[in-house]
Amino acid sequence: MSKNYRALTKLRRQQFERAEQEMAAAGRALIRLLDEKEALRSDERAIEPPASGTGRQLAALLDQKRAIKSALEALEYRIDAARRFKEEKRKLLKAAHIAYEQAKSIESQAIQKMMAKRKRDEAGRLDEIASQRFWRDRDMGKKERK
Repeated sequence: MSKNYRALTKLRRQQFERAEQEMAAAGRALIRLLDEKEALRSDERAIEPPASGTGRQLAALLDQKRAIKSALEALEYRIDAARRFKEEKRKLLKAAHIAYEQAKSIESQAIQKMMAKRKRDEAGRLDEIASQRFWRDRDMGKKERK
């Protein structure tokens, strides 16, 4: 009986650990995207308009700023998706944790019931032995009196 519960608990623990790993991976991916965003922002801040130069240089500079801005917008979309994904993984982790704790509780209750049953059985056996000794000693006492 407890083997079934033990197997269930083991399965729930594995699911919980897998959910933890997925949550950590989602967190690392989000951090990587945020770092990439910060790098693009620092690149954008590093671009300064020239004090003097041709219109072509200014146009190239503006094109570069627009490219960075569009890359930032695309990255912002990916960051938003990563945040939603991380939130989904957090919810799955929470559900897996609850399921694991429930399985542990059920297994613990099953073990306690099994131990209580064994204790009752043992007490019954001890009572039987005590009864047998009582009747044996009682019968031996009658024989000695005769």
